[in-house]
Amino acid sequence: MKKEQEILTYRVSFEKLKSFCTEVLIAAGIPDADAEIISDSLVHANLSGVHSHGVSKLNDYLTRLDNNLVTKETHISVIRESATTAMIDANNGWGQIASQKAVDIAVEKAKEYGSSWVGVNNSNHYGTASYWTAKIASHGMIGISMTNTSPVMVPFGSKTPTLGTNPVCIAVPSASGKPIMLDMATSNQARGKITLAAKNGNPIPNDWAVSIDGHETTDPQEALKGSLLPFGGAKGSGLAIMVDILTGVLTGSLYGSNVPRFYDDPFPQNLGHMFAAINIESMMPLDMFLHRMTDKERETRESEPAAGFEKVYMPGDLEYLRAEEHRKTGIPLSREIYSELLNTAKRYGVKANLTD
Repeated sequence: MKKEQEILTYRVSFEKLKSFCTEVLIAAGIPDADAEIISDSLVHANLSGVHSHGVSKLNDYLTRLDNNLVTKETHISVIRESATTAMIDANNGWGQIASQKAVDIAVEKAKEYGSSWVGVNNSNHYGTASYWTAKIASHGMIGISMTNTSPVMVPFGSKTPTLGTNPVCIAVPSASGKPIMLDMATSNQARGKITLAAKNGNPIPNDWAVSIDGHETTDPQEALKGSLLPFGGAKGSGLAIMVDILTGVLTGSLYGSNVPRFYDDPFPQNLGHMFAAINIESMMPLDMFLHRMTDKERETRESEPAAGFEKVYMPGDLEYLRAEEHRKTGIPLSREIYSELLNTAKRYGVKANLTD
């Protein structure tokens, strides 16, 4: 496998990369405010080291836009609502724009009633789940976010891909201001990491995916033609099924094998998302909770490392460390992704040099 320094050869500041992506999206016809939100979600993924959900998606998003698989403007409808729940129709608009509306509604309801659940249907890729839960956690609430995706993963014991990677994230406020953040796909690895490996000409571990004939493979191109494997066998498979029920079946979105593939199928995806907010003040005083969380964090981080480990981390710690490094040194981009970004900009008449 290529070393990271051989793959990631350009460094671009967060602000410059976000401005670049926003400019390209606006040139493609996306409203300014929406372009800002979409860009922010993508570049934040790169900032924390989740490159598979970052700016490598920009060209993919715009290819779907050019093929009329997503609308330029996102017209959101609230189609069902109660005191603590809501259902939003994204009307085939951008997943990030519908998700921002859902988060806003979830937070307002939780402020008044203690907790809330908000679903979204008829949507598209929404970036990283953690981007949305962090917004909820910033209000002193526990945030939950999940989405279904294209059927690229086999259920445990099957050779037919009927599940997406179906990520789920939980964010918990911390006295440090950095939420404790568990953000995970239900597959061994996100499909986006395999796509990124393919773009970079990099092999993958043999437990990430199987080829189209069901055999383990280290070739990302073969893996993309085949299927991903769930983490932990039946456990990851079971969790993926439950996420598909909450985000697909319950919201009225497509689910399972009915979801069109992001890269291959010429149809709108009609993805579903689900968001929850738990107002900590409805359970105990926030200050008391944060004090208890500080103790929980200390207990974990100060526990004795096992053989082969130097340190014990809380969920999200490594992503925060990467974000701090990238704020100082710039976000790393591979030659392939850097070139793709410039070509995408050129396609829309945007003249830009990310290294200026």
